[in-house]
Amino acid sequence: MRILLFLLTTAAAAFAQPLKDYTIYRAPSRIVIDGTLDEAAWRNAPPVGDFVFNWFKTGDKEQTIAKMLWDDENLYVSWHCKDRHISAYEKKRHGPVSRDDCVEIFIGPNPAKVKNYYTFEINAIGTMLNRCRTDWWTGPPTWEPDGVRYRTTYFGLDKKDESEDDDHWVVELAIPLMNFKRDAANMPPRDGDHWRLNLNRIGGKTNPQASSWSPISPPLSGFHSPDAFGNVRFSHRTASGFDSGEAEAGRAIYNKSCTQCHGLNGEAGDRAPALGATRRYLRQTNEELYDAIKNGIKGTLMPAMPLPEGDLRRVIAFIRSLRATAIQVEVAGDLARGEQVFMAKGKCLDCHSIRGRGGLIGGDLSNIGAERSLQVLRSALTEPKPVAPRGFQPVRVVTNKGERIHGVLKNHNNFSVQVLGMDNKLHLLTREMIRDIQYEQESLMPGTFDKSLSAAELQDLLAFLSRQGGSRR
Repeated sequence: MRILLFLLTTAAAAFAQPLKDYTIYRAPSRIVIDGTLDEAAWRNAPPVGDFVFNWFKTGDKEQTIAKMLWDDENLYVSWHCKDRHISAYEKKRHGPVSRDDCVEIFIGPNPAKVKNYYTFEINAIGTMLNRCRTDWWTGPPTWEPDGVRYRTTYFGLDKKDESEDDDHWVVELAIPLMNFKRDAANMPPRDGDHWRLNLNRIGGKTNPQASSWSPISPPLSGFHSPDAFGNVRFSHRTASGFDSGEAEAGRAIYNKSCTQCHGLNGEAGDRAPALGATRRYLRQTNEELYDAIKNGIKGTLMPAMPLPEGDLRRVIAFIRSLRATAIQVEVAGDLARGEQVFMAKGKCLDCHSIRGRGGLIGGDLSNIGAERSLQVLRSALTEPKPVAPRGFQPVRVVTNKGERIHGVLKNHNNFSVQVLGMDNKLHLLTREMIRDIQYEQESLMPGTFDKSLSAAELQDLLAFLSRQGGSRR
């Protein structure tokens, strides 16, 4: 008997699959919960990976593309469910939604106490069931989380019957992180914080496949198996859509294969544009770039490229790196020291504001890392601009009363002048009120921080600016 038990245990261990891992990146911009997943934040977020069909017997394995993002307030989850037979009928709050086409997320905020977990189950017409399976919860079997927002493709319908047109359905979910404050180590999570969770999907009447992100291996036998929850880590970086190592490998492949038309290192070529210039691109996501490279672009000179699959993915990573904003790349430096430089020695607050604090004359930098590339940030700090950017032309005014105003010109015509002064006040002047006005060309931005700061201070300041972005509000 002992030998048989040993053999059975060994066989189960042999078939056990490793738990999945995933990095949850910060959302780089606001997410609207509307069930469409059309924001750039979702396009760039990496999928968690293929779902596992733990108890598969027969039928079609219809995959689910799931993604997660976060900000200081919410955990965002999306499911794109491939499904040719969509049905859902349960309308009652906390009803048995798992009888319908349904998705689930089970969340264990404390990896050392993973059996304290929370469930969110949503069917295709938007009915939700919640449970709080923790050692501190003394309420009923169901649970009412605070502030949850979600939408589905068929949200609010009385029912969804199967149709010949069925192809897929979507669920988009925002869960306020404060719902997990009793179990999470930090709220909001800190960079690198580790949670455990699983994402699941259940079928409807036809082809009712059950699948999960992290595999549920024997002897575990159901979704409510916290030991099978995968590992997720929160990152303060935003999703860039590329891996830096693969991007460098892709550079070499690109320079060898693509420079007959495009320029070296992504610059403009004789017959094709630059791939990382400041312009709008029709093809931005990994999927769109993949299609353009592999299949070419009809009606243009872009041919199909017969690259091996791995090389094609590396070229995509290189192209994405050319277009990356500062917040999407690793930047060396100490963020805390960089913030001190920004606030004090750099005197940046004299002109710029950040998160509601500082001056107005130089513009708000609260989202600058998500808007500008690292190269542009470095250039702004170290290269003086002989011509001020549009909207920031310096001007000096002397009024008839002898008042002197130094600032930037916001508007002017034959009758009036509007100046945003260094005193952070908007001065509205008629021409009759002005004794003298001098329009200056050189930007007020010094562009000499490489001389006024040490190399380490400059790098710390760059690191701090590069992290300013995402969905902090």
